[in-house]
Amino acid sequence: MKLEQLSSRTERYNLVIDLTPEIAEDWLTHCNTHNRKLIDSHVEYLADEMKAGRWRLTHQGIAFSDNRVLLDGQHRLWAVVLSGVTVPTRVFVNERSEAMEVLDTGQRRRNDQILTLSAGLGEVSRGDLATLRAMFTGQGDHRRRSPGEEGRLLARHLEAVRFAQECLRGGGKLKNLATATTRAVLARAWYSADHALLRHFAEVLATGRPIGEHDEPILLLFQFLVGGAAGGRNRAERHECYRKTGRALQAFLNRERLSRLYAAPHELFPLPEETRPAAA
Repeated sequence: MKLEQLSSRTERYNLVIDLTPEIAEDWLTHCNTHNRKLIDSHVEYLADEMKAGRWRLTHQGIAFSDNRVLLDGQHRLWAVVLSGVTVPTRVFVNERSEAMEVLDTGQRRRNDQILTLSAGLGEVSRGDLATLRAMFTGQGDHRRRSPGEEGRLLARHLEAVRFAQECLRGGGKLKNLATATTRAVLARAWYSADHALLRHFAEVLATGRPIGEHDEPILLLFQFLVGGAAGGRNRAERHECYRKTGRALQAFLNRERLSRLYAAPHELFPLPEETRPAAA
């Protein structure tokens, strides 16, 4: 379908079409003459959403000016081409060129705001999602997830995430101790470890004061976290913090004595869905 085939009307209007890869490629070739630089990672993200069946028809779509120049939607069009998937899309025709000045200048909704409104989980906090994300990024899974995908993960692990949030509340002197990274290890361990022991671990970590004879690994972690690099300012630091928190927790649960805290070489607290393939 060529753009001129939509209509010869001159007033502004919109319609919904089944946007095929062929149509998208044609529009990109002939109409995308004046646009911002393409962000490949965003195209790949949208294409993955389309292939997974998570694309939704909304009031946002593809917009053309009155002289048939693409004003908005180049990333969506490239995603359709890349995915090879046909998606229902709203198309706006004969928009004014000066609209480009205000496109995409609004405040973007955060995922926690979207999920609070749509996921049926009650109020979802930024801390909830930060902990959830750290449960996967701690060992290197840095994939960007859509609100829907994060919502399904949060629904599955909500009790574990909220437990970790309750055990390690942030703020004040706990800036380097009660982080999404340390909470993520507690949340993962919630599935396999005694909850009373996890609370004990969190209490000692938050204060730096031992309350039991097997708290030595926790104190080593405390010293590491308050020492500086554990603040999680970059990916490598967060990765080290995650692996050392896991190792300290494992040693505490197993009543091991440690003279030095090393990073765990692999995931010590797999989630239930991560153990099933190995068992099978």
